[in-house]
Amino acid sequence: MTVNVAGTDSWLKEIGAQARTSTARMFSVSVPLNHPYSPDLAVEHLVAAAIESVEVHGWQLESMSTYGAAFSMPPWEPDPRFWALLVFRTTYRGRDV
Repeated sequence: MTVNVAGTDSWLKEIGAQARTSTARMFSVSVPLNHPYSPDLAVEHLVAAAIESVEVHGWQLESMSTYGAAFSMPPWEPDPRFWALLVFRTTYRGRDV
């Protein structure tokens, strides 16, 4: 999936809004890494922007892993081959009793 700027901005706002309103202690998001032949060849700007848009709402990145398949896809196929799974933990500790 090639992410255009307008779509990327909307997507980042949406995950930021979800992070802001979540009452869970853990929060996760999958970020498409487009069509690299292996996850380490992916462009990192979307991953960095996703981390920033979540951390600004009181979350801390706990882990990041990639998943997907390295099978050959036709160039016109819009789906990404790999994704990054970002897992965050809340930094909010609650009210002391």
